[in-house]
Amino acid sequence: MNKADRIAGQIDALQALREEKARILRQLHEAGAEIGHTTNDIFKPLPQAENRIFTFSNLVSNGLAVYQGIRMGSSFVHAVLSLFRKKRR
Repeated sequence: MNKADRIAGQIDALQALREEKARILRQLHEAGAEIGHTTNDIFKPLPQAENRIFTFSNLVSNGLAVYQGIRMGSSFVHAVLSLFRKKRR
């Protein structure tokens, strides 16, 4: 193999790496956009209730969600703290 063939092979390899990098960056941007859309869908506000029954239902639903979040948070804190405590016999 002469020097010109080696240089041409290196240029081809570099071009392939550039194309692969561009493809991966496009995939990352698409994934980021999809994550953004999903996050917006999850955290969008609930629709306005049309009557008293739906208002009460939304109130109960929000209350249960807050209770569940507090419970899960306290169990997480308890689990983390138990990792650092000394074991008693």
